Amino acid sequence: MNIGQASRASGVTTKMIRYYDEIGLVRPISRTDSNYREYEERQVNELRFIKRARSLGFSMEEIT
Repeated sequence: MNIGQASRASGVTTKMIRYYDEIGLVRPISRTDSNYREYEERQVNELRFIKRARSLGFSMEEIT
């Protein structure tokens, strides 16, 4: 799935997904020939976990 689909499935904005990729927290499984990020269910579950942990007050340092 692409970043928009991963965003809708996880509830995490595309901007935050790009940030998590930039800091190495959640990496796409691959990139298309057009350089689009591709995600699988595993990465979507990681995004859901991060979102839930942040909503419970955990810092990014605690999550990583």
